Amino acid sequence: MFSIGTFSRLSGTSSRALRLYDGLGLFRPAWTNPQNGYRFYSAAQLPELRRIVALRDAGVPLREIHDARDAEGLRGALVRRRTELEAERREVERRLAALNIRMGDEGTASTDHDVVVRTVGREPIATFLLRHTNGDVAAAFHELESHVRDLGRRAARPPGALIPRPGDENVPGTEIYVPLKRPISPTESIACRWLPATRVATLLHRGPYGTLRSARRALESWVAAAGMTQDGPLRILYLQFGAEAELRVPEGWVVGSEAEFLTELQLPVAA
Repeated sequence: MFSIGTFSRLSGTSSRALRLYDGLGLFRPAWTNPQNGYRFYSAAQLPELRRIVALRDAGVPLREIHDARDAEGLRGALVRRRTELEAERREVERRLAALNIRMGDEGTASTDHDVVVRTVGREPIATFLLRHTNGDVAAAFHELESHVRDLGRRAARPPGALIPRPGDENVPGTEIYVPLKRPISPTESIACRWLPATRVATLLHRGPYGTLRSARRALESWVAAAGMTQDGPLRILYLQFGAEAELRVPEGWVVGSEAEFLTELQLPVAA
């Protein structure tokens, strides 16, 4: 049999790793001297150690290797790792595609629009269909904000709008929404529901709302070039906007001029 130092050199595995594997019950020495605790290994153990090393190189956690006592357990660990690697590959491909978009056709960097993909959380919202005010956004927000204000349920988060995808027959139309501390009872024109958590491609737009259309086209083009598809209604988040003082909108969001308006476009996406 071989001492731990000799077996370490023979197997290409450090003595430290061998001690760790022993401590975890993952790979035991063939014999341990009861008097001094020295570990000794057999050449017949090399195939077992090679399997552990190969699985570690593939990124399988030690705990999963330890629990994979039979062929079925090992297969499950490998399937899970494959799924993780495929997800990582898709994310790398998305980032590479984003780099290509940023570089542009001439190979020079473009900073017109900075798109960030992130996850937004679930939240309760009060909603109002724009058709109730014949498309008058200001009037719709005034009615909705006033109602939520009077109930004392306004959450300190920005309001927004939900714009359905063209041809989506399951969505009744464009809605505006106000975030809530907790759900409220619906009325004839105001509904309440949870806005679901989702992954979104986001773009910040500064300035008048009249130029939002070009920002939206830029975001949609970026998503298409990155190999993604839209996975829900476009969300418009109003980070800085104009509002009457009587609505008591949380401070910091209300500004005095259109040039100061700050709006985030959030496009739900699927890879």
